[in-house]
Amino acid sequence: MDYILYFCRFLYRIRWWLLLGTCIITLAVIYATKNLGRAYRVEATVYTGIISGYTIEGNSGLDWAATNNAIDNLVNIMKSENTLKHVSYRLYARNMINGNLEKDNRYLTANSFRDIYNHTKNSKDGKALLALIDKNSEERTVENMLSYEEPVWDNYIYGLFYWNHRHYSYQSLKSIKISRKGNSDLLEVSYTANDPGIAYNTIAILMEEFVNEYNAIRYGETDKVIEFFRAELDRVGHELRLAEDSLTRYNIEKRVINYYDETKEIASINATFELSEQSALMAYNGSRALLDELERQMNINIESLKTNSQFVNSLNNVSVLTSKISEIESFAGDGETEQLADYRKKLEIAKEELAQVSDRYVENQYTKEGISRTNIVEQWLEQLLVFEKAKSDLLIIQKSRQDLNDKYVFYAPVGSTIKRKERQISFTERNYLTTLESYQAALMRKKNLEMTSATLKVLNPPAFPISAEPTGRSRIVIIAFVAAFLFILGFFLLVEILDHTLRDRIRAERITGLKVLGAFPGRTKVKYKNYNSEYISIGTKFLSNIVLGFFTNKKENTPYIVNFLSTESGDGKSYLSTNLEEYWNSLGMKVRRVSWDADFDVNDPKYLLAKSIHDIYPAKEEDILIVEYPNLKEYNISGKLLDEANLNLMVARADRAWKGADKLVLEKLEQQTNTPIYFYLNKASMEATESFTGMLPPETYFRKLGYRLSQLGLTEHLDRDSVISREEHE
Repeated sequence: MDYILYFCRFLYRIRWWLLLGTCIITLAVIYATKNLGRAYRVEATVYTGIISGYTIEGNSGLDWAATNNAIDNLVNIMKSENTLKHVSYRLYARNMINGNLEKDNRYLTANSFRDIYNHTKNSKDGKALLALIDKNSEERTVENMLSYEEPVWDNYIYGLFYWNHRHYSYQSLKSIKISRKGNSDLLEVSYTANDPGIAYNTIAILMEEFVNEYNAIRYGETDKVIEFFRAELDRVGHELRLAEDSLTRYNIEKRVINYYDETKEIASINATFELSEQSALMAYNGSRALLDELERQMNINIESLKTNSQFVNSLNNVSVLTSKISEIESFAGDGETEQLADYRKKLEIAKEELAQVSDRYVENQYTKEGISRTNIVEQWLEQLLVFEKAKSDLLIIQKSRQDLNDKYVFYAPVGSTIKRKERQISFTERNYLTTLESYQAALMRKKNLEMTSATLKVLNPPAFPISAEPTGRSRIVIIAFVAAFLFILGFFLLVEILDHTLRDRIRAERITGLKVLGAFPGRTKVKYKNYNSEYISIGTKFLSNIVLGFFTNKKENTPYIVNFLSTESGDGKSYLSTNLEEYWNSLGMKVRRVSWDADFDVNDPKYLLAKSIHDIYPAKEEDILIVEYPNLKEYNISGKLLDEANLNLMVARADRAWKGADKLVLEKLEQQTNTPIYFYLNKASMEATESFTGMLPPETYFRKLGYRLSQLGLTEHLDRDSVISREEHE
């Protein structure tokens, strides 16, 4: 509640600043806006078709992120510097061609045309600039302007867009507002200018330019992509043809029809030959072992047979025939051929001849083991034929294995080369297909962009404005009034927060941290100076009442003691103590005022080391002793003297600031004593004093009303007649 009261008093104190300052600033704004120009607003609506338009790209769902991005791109293209530059140049050309110095028309008013015409004519190259204007062609005029334009500071055409002209500059055209209507396909474009024709033509030109700019950007990037993929497709296709031709030539060179089937067949044959070789080798070894055993039993006969030429020839003949039969059987399979039958007949004949030769050379009928030699020779001859056949089969199979090994040696590098070429072809083919897919996607994208561009349509074309927009002058004045009020209030509130002037109870307690017991009024110089003596009397009585309230415990042989303290000289403790002394003496009290500058020496060791007031002043029969001490910034005081007093009263002027040094002195003083120190304001304002003493005279109706409001007595009854009668009585 105290802070609410404090804030209300703060507002009351700065009331004239708030009222007069706000009124002056508001009147200045009213005067400054008396010639506020009129504004004309033009609107147009563009249908984009991005969300609801038909697309051929085949997206199953709507991608809101991509959709929002596409709409943002449209908005940014409309507001881009390049688009607005084209709008500026076309607008300037159209106005210079169609403007009239004397009469308004639908392009611009005569006043606006005179402004730009004279601005152009009076420039450094005025004649050359006017020569750029082709009255018969707006496009040719724009081309002339672009040819004349140079990016230098003194080029008029370049500066027309980059200066601050109110109709043609980039800064002005950036104020074109483009917004999307909800989540729809519609864009709302609006522009406000002080000339209806310029506002209308600016939007009309923008509606044409942004479509052209959009098509140029989107088609340009898509055409470049299509051109890249087309060239890449030709290059990769050529590489694919070269790789395929290289593989074909290599297959012809190596006489390979189907590498994978052929190698599978060779692997199958190799497995068959491995089994056959194992079987032949086993037959060969078994036959060889049995043959050796039979030869051992034949003894001498076998040696004579082996050295007999007829036997050897017959044996060779059998071996050759057996080898041929084995070779034919190995490659021809199980089928019977004429040649094979012929060889078999010859083999039978050779076997009979070989048997006859062996029979003639058997010497003994029995072996040493008692076995008939005729049977052994027959077995030996039979086993010899088997051995020759096994030997022949083994040789043929081993020869075939060698041929297979040669094929492996041939096919191994051929296979790796073919696989490498096939990998190259496969990679090139995938690259070709990927490029083809990207190329088709680019073509699809271009077609979709063509359809999207076709849907860009000005749904609501701009209309020529007939009436101007409300100027908003009243709103500007209201804003200025509120802003001025808030600025002044904020300024004084900031000063109030930062200011360390004590001024009143709430501020003093917040700044010093001490309890404020009261405030003594200062002398008024003008309005209420006749009441100064009455103010002093009221303040002295209040001070007396406050001090007497602390006289509760009286020590034996010691009067009531009141210490008047201050951190600086000139705070008024002598003034207050003197008035208090005179008032109590007038009441018949035994009061004695002891002052540091008259009754004791502040530099005397007795004072500096005093433990009681009796050490520096011999008490007499006083009931009350008022002790005034020196300012504490320059002199010290014993804590015992503070503890002995009934009341320690820190006096400070209300119109001075509480400094850091004062704070340090007070903190030091609080550390010296256990007795509370209280604050008392001197030379306080009437408002600050009235918060303690109540209303001060004179009690007029308006003063009572103001006092009631300052004390938040909002519903207090105020009798005007009684106040007036009391004033007349006085």
